[in-house]
Amino acid sequence: MTLQAETLVQTPAEKASLAALRDAAGETDSAMERHCLRCFRLCELLAERHNADLDREVMLCAALLHDIGLYDAVSDGGVYTDEGGEFARRLADKHGWEARRADLCAEACARHHSVKAQWEQGAEVETLRLADRIEVTGGVATGGLSRSQVKGVFSEISREGFYGGLLHVVWPNLRSRPLKTARIFKP
Repeated sequence: MTLQAETLVQTPAEKASLAALRDAAGETDSAMERHCLRCFRLCELLAERHNADLDREVMLCAALLHDIGLYDAVSDGGVYTDEGGEFARRLADKHGWEARRADLCAEACARHHSVKAQWEQGAEVETLRLADRIEVTGGVATGGLSRSQVKGVFSEISREGFYGGLLHVVWPNLRSRPLKTARIFKP
């Protein structure tokens, strides 16, 4: 069984986030879209594991948009995590979110490659950071989840084509803006 994005998105901001990702990727159900959905599901499990409350709308929008700065349609040639954060902030503002929630969504995107824990920034920021790490390591890192929980998410949403799809998006950026792409690790 593969979870589809349409079953998760409910609010206008969530629908706009999914549409923006699909527009940037140029396809529906891309490897990147599935990565974002797995990150969201992992965030939900991580929040439960760490007894943290998540703003579901903020979390889903951040999960869908956290890598959008990799795409030329969104990028101005800067650091892609920062660009994803700014894109998320503009989308949140457009949908009338209060500044605190827009900032939280933007920070979750911008800090998803931070080296140190980000709990002080908000549960959405830290759970996305952990979820992305779980995803990129193929479940080697678990963020405190059980291996069966991680495998459950991986079976719920196919990982097929993940590394190839990621390389397809990341490789041109490493060649055209190597210093900007490499500067993704923030304290």
